[in-house]
Amino acid sequence: MKTFKYILLIAFLVFIVSCSNHYSKQLIKQNENTLPILFKNVDIFNGKDSSLIPNKNVLVEKGIIKIITENFETKDNQDYHTIEGKGRTLMPGLVDAHVHLSGSGAVPWENVSANEAYNLKAYLHSGITTVYDLGGMASDIEKLSQEVAHGELLGPTIYHSHIPITVKNGHPIPLTKEILGWPLKSFVNTLAPTIEDAEDAEKIIEEYLEENVDYVKIIYDEIPPGSPFMTYNVLEALIEKAHDKGYKVFVHIGSPQNAIDAVNAGADILAHGIWRGKLSSEQADIIANAKVPIIYTLAAFQNVNSINKGEYYPKDIDTLLVPKIILEPVTGAKGLDVKGQKAMKGFFDDVTDKSPFLLDNFKLLWERNVQMVLGTDSALPGTYAGSTYLQEIDALKTYGLSNFEILTGATYLPSKLFLDDPDFGIVEVGKKANLLLINGNPLENITLIKSPETILMNGKIIVKVE
Repeated sequence: MKTFKYILLIAFLVFIVSCSNHYSKQLIKQNENTLPILFKNVDIFNGKDSSLIPNKNVLVEKGIIKIITENFETKDNQDYHTIEGKGRTLMPGLVDAHVHLSGSGAVPWENVSANEAYNLKAYLHSGITTVYDLGGMASDIEKLSQEVAHGELLGPTIYHSHIPITVKNGHPIPLTKEILGWPLKSFVNTLAPTIEDAEDAEKIIEEYLEENVDYVKIIYDEIPPGSPFMTYNVLEALIEKAHDKGYKVFVHIGSPQNAIDAVNAGADILAHGIWRGKLSSEQADIIANAKVPIIYTLAAFQNVNSINKGEYYPKDIDTLLVPKIILEPVTGAKGLDVKGQKAMKGFFDDVTDKSPFLLDNFKLLWERNVQMVLGTDSALPGTYAGSTYLQEIDALKTYGLSNFEILTGATYLPSKLFLDDPDFGIVEVGKKANLLLINGNPLENITLIKSPETILMNGKIIVKVE
């Protein structure tokens, strides 16, 4: 396996050399302040309660929330970087629970390489201070994670899986081959962890965990339609072995039956909403009773559908954060070129055909209080680092979620997906100072979180450079 990784690295470097640099925007920088930060007279949305905690003073020191109090007495021998919070809300940084940092978001007919460092900046620019990578080379993502943790890269905290476990030539292999192009596509089947029989589950999981992952990702879906598909027995065996080792499992699903099978097999999180077919009330009851959260990725499906119809037009935040060469080929009628790509055409056509099911399925689950957490599936064609997350907020609001449901689904709830005691996703003494200062009350006006007045990452002030 290591030999193949070195071959892939060489091929990747060849690919990089052939690409021009389309990521020249700086986007963000870190403020040089080294003083403790004192927020005065600020209201707090702590991530899990549906009302604000009014008029508090919050001290941030060495990257940690040190004090939350009504009356804070400054020390005579200590200077502070003071931020007036009157009329403002301090809240946890956002969590994107479904990303692919090594994706560029470009279509396969454009020779555009991914720039992970730029993607990380785009997320942080949008107020996203934590991301869950659900499908890349674990060793590469872990390197990025360490560089962020050590202050060598600006970006959100990274948790990750490895390339998802699938079957030979099953999703994501067909789409990945098209998106990567030559020479990288020739290595996809070799690098993707594939399984044939349930008897191989223990070995596959052991090898997967050797990649130093935070959780396990499994594909239980057929994209494009007609591609090879994992059996229920194999899925169940994989989840059982992962649980035996103490790891939570994210399962990529598409159809109602995919979702029911995944829940019955013990899935901890469903990655993607249920779109490939009509969900029944009985099936919705099963999912709700299992209390399995769903990362719905509504904006991704909306954009794929729009591109497939030649009706996609970037929003202002897209044009700010996403290079022109990535957006232009899918804008307006140009997006119809996707029909020249066999696997992508199959998937995009399927999304368009099944798009009427999205809203009805969502409502059935929402009415039953199924947890909806925010994620984007970025960066892939039609879904982009940072900007698509802000579109996801709009989509969830349109589909009926309250401001509180969106806010907690963007902060506290995703922090608990696989960690028992996360140090983020909540404003609380002792937790990381990954915070947003909002001018106003986001529980009353959700759009305010799209333009935070101040972003703190590990207690450092992040300044937007536009």
